[in-house]
Amino acid sequence: MTIHARRDVPALPDLVFNAAADPARLASWLPDPYQVVGRTDDVLILRANGEPHQVSLAADYDQLLLTWEPLAGHGCRGELRVSLAGVAGSVAELQVDDCPDDQLPSRLLEALANEVEQNLTAG
Repeated sequence: MTIHARRDVPALPDLVFNAAADPARLASWLPDPYQVVGRTDDVLILRANGEPHQVSLAADYDQLLLTWEPLAGHGCRGELRVSLAGVAGSVAELQVDDCPDDQLPSRLLEALANEVEQNLTAG
């Protein structure tokens, strides 16, 4: 099953995308029960509900497109696209496949928007 979510964010697309695509920043806003417990250049090791999961990430900074695939066959697959909306705003669109949690996309976008609004656009 494919789940779609969309969220407006009052920040430029590059700022929103960088918060999502940078593994160090991702670790600061990823919502419960997900935690980043390790990473390499293109693989994140996540813990969810006590179980480790490895996810392969691919970030296209020209298209502002982040995709991920679960490794070892369990976990969600998805893509995040960020685009300009208005003069200084963005829209983040998330599509997730094979995810048992149908609220995950909206929770992820809400957490990403909160991170950008509270920590990256202040001042």
